[in-house]
Amino acid sequence: MIVYLVTADHAYTLNRYLKEWAPSLSNKIQTIFYEEKPWDWLELEATYVFSDIERLTPTEMLKAIAYAEHLSSLGFRVLNHPSQAPVRLALQSILHEAGINPFRMFPVAELDKPVFPVFLRLANSHQGSIGDLIYSRDELDRRLASLDGKIAHAEDLVVAEYCDTRDSAGRYTKFSVMRVGDAFVPRHAFSSEHWMLKSADIVDEESITKEHEFLHRFPQRVAVEEIFTLAKIDFGRIDFGMQNDEIRVWEINTNPTFMPAKKGLHPLRAGLIGQTNEWLIDALIALDGDISGSSQWQEIANRHERKRKVWWWQRKLFRRKRP
Repeated sequence: MIVYLVTADHAYTLNRYLKEWAPSLSNKIQTIFYEEKPWDWLELEATYVFSDIERLTPTEMLKAIAYAEHLSSLGFRVLNHPSQAPVRLALQSILHEAGINPFRMFPVAELDKPVFPVFLRLANSHQGSIGDLIYSRDELDRRLASLDGKIAHAEDLVVAEYCDTRDSAGRYTKFSVMRVGDAFVPRHAFSSEHWMLKSADIVDEESITKEHEFLHRFPQRVAVEEIFTLAKIDFGRIDFGMQNDEIRVWEINTNPTFMPAKKGLHPLRAGLIGQTNEWLIDALIALDGDISGSSQWQEIANRHERKRKVWWWQRKLFRRKRP
């Protein structure tokens, strides 16, 4: 069994994946919401995955650390120990100091002579940049002054230096790899003419050839493994570009979109994505091992689901949307 700890607002990443791509795994993965009170401090043999690290409140973080340490003391496998796995800003500092990323990321309150162009973003959100690139300090000051109050005063508002990873054809490519314990699964290679890309908005012979080569040859495997080890992240998806044949890491998401929605998936990419899903299922099965499907787990799951339905309706009365 795999126990997947996640924020309630963002459990859809796993739920959609299980529904669309891997229904056979539904009885092998049990979710727990960080917000649930009290948590069921499960003590059955399983692999426990702590996701959504960057979205935890300080109180939730302390609770997650205590739970992870308790599980480890029982000899259970814990992935993404919350006392070790860094959030985005800390990760970027680690990668910059290690010489992997030449660019830097600063909290707005600690801004120190950035190299332009830069862009704004919320470090603990996965919505991408706030606006387009900024090319001077005056322009940055104007952009900051124009932000609405909620964003302007957000504790995780940061300035990030732009890194140009365009190829000779002027295209950007975002490569992604999932780590699932000891397995590293190449996920996709998106091509675009835009520097901030969330999907494959160019699909042609050139992009398909590049994606196929990445998925089946995975030439960056050694470097990706070293970066995950450096970051002390055991489960998640790394997104990166290539500049002068060197990796530039955008983020490691501990609660990633496992697979894209099947509806709208470009037919030229469908076969490639289907193959990566087979690799991902194999990795999750290996992570689960031989400890799934016990009667004890089924009893826990049933009790947990009944309690969750009550908790969910109570939560609606005092709902706090996370970024």
